[in-house]
Amino acid sequence: MKKFAAVFFVLLVCVSVFTLPVHAAYELPEGTEISAQAAYIVNLDTGIVVYEKNADEPRSIASLTKLMTCLLLMENVSDLAGTQIEAEPSIYAPPVTGGGASHADILQGSSIDALSMLYAMLLPSANEAAASVAYYLGNKNLNNFYALMNARAEELGCTNTAFSCAHGLLDMDEGNYSTAHDVFLILQECWKHEIFRTVVATPSYDMPTGGPGGAPFGRHTQPYPIRTTDAMLRPTSDVYRPYIKGCKTGSTEDAGRCFASAAINEKGETYLGVTLGSTWEPDPVSGLARSFYDNAVLYDWLFQNYSVRPSIDTGVPVAEVKVKFSTEADTLMLYPASDLKTVLPNNSDELLEKEFSVPESVPAPIQKGDKVGTVTLKLNGETVGTVDLVAGQDVSRNLFLFVSSHISGFFRSLYFRVVCVVTAVFLLCYGALAVTLHRKEQKRREQRRRVRTGVPPKNRAPRSAPRIPPNRQRPRTGTTPPHTAPRSRFDPDLPDDDFPFGPPGGK
Repeated sequence: MKKFAAVFFVLLVCVSVFTLPVHAAYELPEGTEISAQAAYIVNLDTGIVVYEKNADEPRSIASLTKLMTCLLLMENVSDLAGTQIEAEPSIYAPPVTGGGASHADILQGSSIDALSMLYAMLLPSANEAAASVAYYLGNKNLNNFYALMNARAEELGCTNTAFSCAHGLLDMDEGNYSTAHDVFLILQECWKHEIFRTVVATPSYDMPTGGPGGAPFGRHTQPYPIRTTDAMLRPTSDVYRPYIKGCKTGSTEDAGRCFASAAINEKGETYLGVTLGSTWEPDPVSGLARSFYDNAVLYDWLFQNYSVRPSIDTGVPVAEVKVKFSTEADTLMLYPASDLKTVLPNNSDELLEKEFSVPESVPAPIQKGDKVGTVTLKLNGETVGTVDLVAGQDVSRNLFLFVSSHISGFFRSLYFRVVCVVTAVFLLCYGALAVTLHRKEQKRREQRRRVRTGVPPKNRAPRSAPRIPPNRQRPRTGTTPPHTAPRSRFDPDLPDDDFPFGPPGGK
């Protein structure tokens, strides 16, 4: 029995799942607004969505498109520093060379290592770098690379995304679009690469000249600096925030100001966020994009009012249940199996509501750590998460109590009652049938006895002698009463000459 219980417990553990919330989405305080038309911010420590706005609405995403180009470069080139990519002259055409298009001054025909191409795409958002990478990874066919982009987006779970370029200069009506949620999925995958985290947090980088072995190429006689477009990384800017660890900007008139960001505070809490469609006009005082101010508002609000912390203490019992079949303990203390880290408002312990799902009692034997029930935590009516409740000690079974209880339970069970009722009905039917058959047998025996003795059956008149027609009546002689003696075969009253004997003619 103990082996069976142990196997059963293992199966329970295998199928049990700790349900973490994936959608908290706190509301901005009244009077606090952002100009972004869509936003999506997730805490990476817990996977919780802390804020969203029109997150599944397809929109133009401008240079945030380059996040997918960077992802494919990191996934398909193992030696970034040692791989050379030529700046294909054919890609130097509108819109890459259009007015206002961002670039890293990479000259046609130059040869740049893949790592420098990654810096060029992520810092100054160089369009010629993105097109060159697409030409290289697409095996000299840009359409091949666009197919790679769309296939990878589908693998990541992007459901409202389509790519028709590698740089983002094409807008939604030209087949290049995504959503705040889908861009987050791409950003999250990029963030898994250490080189990506290093590059996006770098304020500036020295680009190689593009000549063989670092030799001068064209007007570039020596390495030259490129700088990030992320104003939140610059300590001298109005929107500088030390918790911002970089990422990617993007802007076209159709897409508005867009920003994919990473933020890590002093406690190590990590967030990734995407804002799309912030107001195109820059701040009138600083001249900086409104997307930076939108992100500053969102992250300041989060870090000032919320924190990632345990929602329940695993060292304190939170429930108690009765124990059956044991003389060691009458009750069992239950402890949370996990502390369920989540994003909670500061000083919100007293606001957490607990909903318990535990049985009235549990049967021994019980092992420490066995799952007994669950507790669901809620904040302002919203589910924070559910945690398993486990036994805090071992409890052995008393065999006598166990057997006695099962015997008593059998006699009190519905099954036993049904068996008793069915048996009673069967016995009654059997008894009634037996009585009926016995009475019929008695009647048959009585009839046979009367037939043997000549006594007429009860309630039946004696049978009268059969009448003989007058023409067949014969005179009787003697005093022998009818029907009391056997008749002779020959009638003695007939004349003798009616029965001659002997040979014919004899006397």
